[in-house]
Amino acid sequence: MGKGRTHLGVPLLREGEPVGVIVLARHTVRPFTEGQIELVRTFADQAVIAIENARLIAETREALERQTATSEVLQVINSSPGDLAPVFDAILDKAHSLCGAAKGALVTYHGEHFQAIATRGLSEPSTELLSAPQNNPPGSPPDRMLRGEGLIHIPDFRTLDLPIPRALVQFDDVRTALFTPLRKDSVLLGYITAYRLEVRPFSDKQIALLQNFASQAVIAMENARLLTETREALEQQTATAEVLQVINSSPSDLAPVFDAILEKAMRLCEAAFGTMSVADGSEARFVAFRGVPKAFAEFRRCNPVPAGQGGMAARIRAGEPFVHVLDVKDDDRYRSGEDPQRRAIVDLGGARTYLVVPLKRDDQLLGAIQVYRTEVRPFTDKQIALLQNFAAQAVVAMENARLLDEIRQRQAELRVTFDNMVDGVAMFDAELRLAAWNRNFQELLDLPDDFLAERHGFDEYVRYLTRRGEFGETDPETEINRLRRRLHEHYQFERTRPDGTVIEVRNNPMPDGGVVLIYSDITERKRSEAEIHAARDAAEAAYRDLKAAQASLIQAEKMASLGQLTAGIAHEIKNPLNFVNNFAGLSVELLDELKETAAPAINALGGEKRAEIDTITMLTGNLEKIAEHGRRADGIVKSMLEHSRGSSGERRSVDLNGLIEEALNLAYHGARAQDAGLNVTLERDFANTIAPIELVPQDITRVCLNLIGNGFYAATKRQREGGDAKFKPTLKVSTRDLDDTVEINVRDNGVGIPPEIKDKLFQPFFTTKPTGEGTGLGLSISYDIVTQEHGGTITVDRRVGEFTEFTIRLPRSYRATMAEAAS
Repeated sequence: MGKGRTHLGVPLLREGEPVGVIVLARHTVRPFTEGQIELVRTFADQAVIAIENARLIAETREALERQTATSEVLQVINSSPGDLAPVFDAILDKAHSLCGAAKGALVTYHGEHFQAIATRGLSEPSTELLSAPQNNPPGSPPDRMLRGEGLIHIPDFRTLDLPIPRALVQFDDVRTALFTPLRKDSVLLGYITAYRLEVRPFSDKQIALLQNFASQAVIAMENARLLTETREALEQQTATAEVLQVINSSPSDLAPVFDAILEKAMRLCEAAFGTMSVADGSEARFVAFRGVPKAFAEFRRCNPVPAGQGGMAARIRAGEPFVHVLDVKDDDRYRSGEDPQRRAIVDLGGARTYLVVPLKRDDQLLGAIQVYRTEVRPFTDKQIALLQNFAAQAVVAMENARLLDEIRQRQAELRVTFDNMVDGVAMFDAELRLAAWNRNFQELLDLPDDFLAERHGFDEYVRYLTRRGEFGETDPETEINRLRRRLHEHYQFERTRPDGTVIEVRNNPMPDGGVVLIYSDITERKRSEAEIHAARDAAEAAYRDLKAAQASLIQAEKMASLGQLTAGIAHEIKNPLNFVNNFAGLSVELLDELKETAAPAINALGGEKRAEIDTITMLTGNLEKIAEHGRRADGIVKSMLEHSRGSSGERRSVDLNGLIEEALNLAYHGARAQDAGLNVTLERDFANTIAPIELVPQDITRVCLNLIGNGFYAATKRQREGGDAKFKPTLKVSTRDLDDTVEINVRDNGVGIPPEIKDKLFQPFFTTKPTGEGTGLGLSISYDIVTQEHGGTITVDRRVGEFTEFTIRLPRSYRATMAEAAS
């Protein structure tokens, strides 16, 4: 050490650990004495005390500075609870000052990108770079923090080959960097950066201090979020309350309601302009405008939008709860120019982002609220929900106005009805004071206007009428007591007024107290009762005559059926009678010839021989043929008599398909005989396995003839009236075996049966045919034959202009049928 020869070193010890040393030197060789050495030791102890004091003072000063900085930051947070800009500036200033950082920034994360909110000491290019939305590449410090890393300490920024680090090194000479994340419940909200211009790592205390400031930033951000949400909720509640006040104050006038809703919606949703429209017939009518550019408003006025049309309406009808377009200009309908409305929104209105929320009641589209922004900035979920809430309020207001208008109309109608009622009506309230009355009440009882205007009580009203003799010779109080005792009852009575008018009084108590009195003038009714009795007697006599006429018509119907059968029976009876006549004549001739030729010989023979003559044998054969054909004629006559009587009640087992085939042929040829131009296609679908069934064949034949004849009539009527050259009248008859029952279906493709007369088909005397073409008894008799005589059912299915189908079901067992009928 220089020219020193003798040296003395005394360590500076703190709790046994060296913190320094005192070194003394002499130029000559001369040892230090013990006293000198002890003195230096004393100085060393004093030096250690001074160093410790200085350390404690420095730590105290640093702690005080940190506490002061923290206190100042908290004061800024308290003074700016909703404004984060001064809070972030204060945090950066204090953090960088206490941590020895030259530059830095506070960056927030918005779910898709990072963006600097506050910077300190950075150059303008670096500030612009960090303030713009950043999409950080993989491996960058922000990306690492997104993946869950905590503090990121980079001793030398030049080691990172990434765009932002390179720019910060280039523009601001950044070397050492510290990234401290801002997290809330493990969710990354952003980060704080601290930069040094030299390679000098941050100490643990400085890192801890920066983390503390990061925690304060998170608290400030959370407070601001909660405060913003609270403020927004309060604003929304206030706006909702104000809208409800407008609705209450204008229940029937929707204009101020629509204006208030649109104003609140635009303000809370941060929209540049907006409109509200309602469906008015075939067009969408705008009922409220706010901030709309004049050119766009004029375009909408001259080019109304058809209600329920357009892309927006189509999407809403498809089930979308709202339509949110981020950029109208970046839309195919705008670029193609196919939608003039979409073009006008951008070119005349200057809108870029817009939101449409429908006004819907159930599934009916009533209108829409449209809000627009002139910049590309989407509406938040909260703003969309808020606009939907306003739309719901608008629907409520519209529904209230509609219901109020209906109520007012009904009240006016009821008032008119009330005043024009034939009866007089007076209503007494719960306190039994006259509350309402109609004109007929006043006229019927001849009450003066002055008396009614005073709205007297029930007792005074009775006294007034009693003094006028309305209740006869009675005391007013007695009458009051009599009527009051029965006020809670529903009853009615009649009385005669002094002028001879007979009135009926009905007492109707109301559930909540009070009573309604109804007065009816029944003078004419009483006068008409005798006339009514006489009319009733006349009606009964007419009814008896009608029954007699009905019996006559039934007989006429039977005779008509007999007439149809007579032609066939006469044809059948002709041949047997010819046989009878021919053989009878031949027998006479033979007998004559025999008498002439064999008379001598016969006379010569004995009696026994004459009996064996062959001519007598031939005569016997002829007589047998005469008897045979006579029996056949007798059977035919018997059948004719059975048909003329309607039914013999004689059942026998028959082939159902054969019976229907005969009825079909008979009906067809009978119809052709009446109308030579009849041309109906007949279709048969008979079940092959139907076993014989026990029934009255004449009656079932009669039913089939009636249904088939009606089918011919309906099919040909449709052909005549339809005007369709391709139409072919068709009638189809089918049978089915249903085990215990058999089914018969008769279906035509005629005019059908209107639904309003379906229930009358089987009533006697009801017919759809013109006068003279039908008696109205065919279906009635058929119904009785099927249901009463055979225990079956007959139903009809029809469609106007297409078909009519009758279905008959007959039980197989005669005994079962009778048992069911008896039960």
